[in-house]
Amino acid sequence: MKRSVSVSLKIALPLLISAIVLYFTYRDYDFAMFRTDMKRINWLWLAAALSFSALGPLFRGLRWNLLLEPIGYDVPKKDTILTVFTGYAANIIVPRVGEICRCGMLEQNAKVPFSKGLGTLVAERVVDAVLLGLIVLGSILAQLGQFRLLLTPDAETAVTDTAATAAAPPYETATFWYWTAGIIAFIAICLILSVRLHVWDKLKGFVLGFWEGFLSLKQIRRLPLFLIYSSGIWICYYFELYLAFYCLPTTAAVGPVAGLACFAASSIAVLVPTPNGAGPWNLAIVRMLGIYGVPESDAQPMSFVLHFCQTMIYLLCGFIAWVALKFIHRSAKASAKTDK
Repeated sequence: MKRSVSVSLKIALPLLISAIVLYFTYRDYDFAMFRTDMKRINWLWLAAALSFSALGPLFRGLRWNLLLEPIGYDVPKKDTILTVFTGYAANIIVPRVGEICRCGMLEQNAKVPFSKGLGTLVAERVVDAVLLGLIVLGSILAQLGQFRLLLTPDAETAVTDTAATAAAPPYETATFWYWTAGIIAFIAICLILSVRLHVWDKLKGFVLGFWEGFLSLKQIRRLPLFLIYSSGIWICYYFELYLAFYCLPTTAAVGPVAGLACFAASSIAVLVPTPNGAGPWNLAIVRMLGIYGVPESDAQPMSFVLHFCQTMIYLLCGFIAWVALKFIHRSAKASAKTDK
C-alpha cells in the first residue's frame, strides 16, 4: 500500500508542477491560432534541430562505456547506448527514475553490479555539472543584462529582502544542539537496526561498490575521447535548441550568443523534476526570448512544438531501444543454451 502511494506521488507531483507552470506560461496564448502557427513554422529547421535529440544520448552512451572500463567491465557499446535511450524515456514517465532504470538494466544485461553502475552515473553527473556551470558562467558574462532581467526583475525588492535577511535573528544555540542530538540519535538507531537486521554487510558492499564506480572518473584510460564525448553531449543539446530558433523569422533573429543564454537558462530550468522539463523549460524559453524582443505569440508556439517533438522522439527511441535490448539478450541466451 505504502509503495503504491509512493509511486503515485512520484508520478502525480511532477505532473502537477508541470501543469501549473504550463498554465502560467500559456494562459495568454490563443490556441485558436495554433493551426495557423503550425503553418508558419519551418519544419525543415525543426527536423534539423530534432536530429540532435538522438545524437545527445548516443554520445552519453559512448561516454558511459569509458567510465565502465576502469572498473573492469567491457560492456558492448550497443548495450550502454540502448540503455541510455531507455533511461531517457523512463525519465519522462517518472522524473529522475531513468538513472535507476539504467543501472538496473545494465546489471541485468551486462552483469555490472547496481552499486558500481550508480557510482559511474554520479561521476557522470559531476562532469555534467561542471560543464553546465561553465556554460552558465560564460553565458551570464556574455549576456549579463539579460540574466539580470530574468532573475532579478525588481532590484529594489532584492535589496529589501537582503536587508530583512540581515536583520533576522540567528538561531538559538539550544535549537542547534537539539537538531545535532536528533541527527546523531537517528544515525545511531539506523546503525543498530542495520546490525540487528544483518544488513550491514550488504550496505557496506553497496557503499564500496558505489565508491569504486565513482572513482572510475580518476582512472579513465582514454581521457581525450571522454572529453570529446562530454563536449558532444552539450553541443548536441545546444543545437537541439538553437537550430529550432530558425523555425520562425522573429526567433531566427536571435544570435548564437543569445541562443547560448537561452540554452543556459533552460538547462537550469530542467533541474526541476517534471517530465522532460515540461513547464519550467517552456517558461524559461518564453521568458528569455521575450527579453530578446521575441513576442510571446511566436515564442509560445515554437517552444511548445519543440518540446512536444523532443519528448515524442525520446519516448519513441526509448521504446525501440528497450525492445532491441530484449531481443539482443534473449537471442544471446538462446545461443548460449544451444551451445551447451
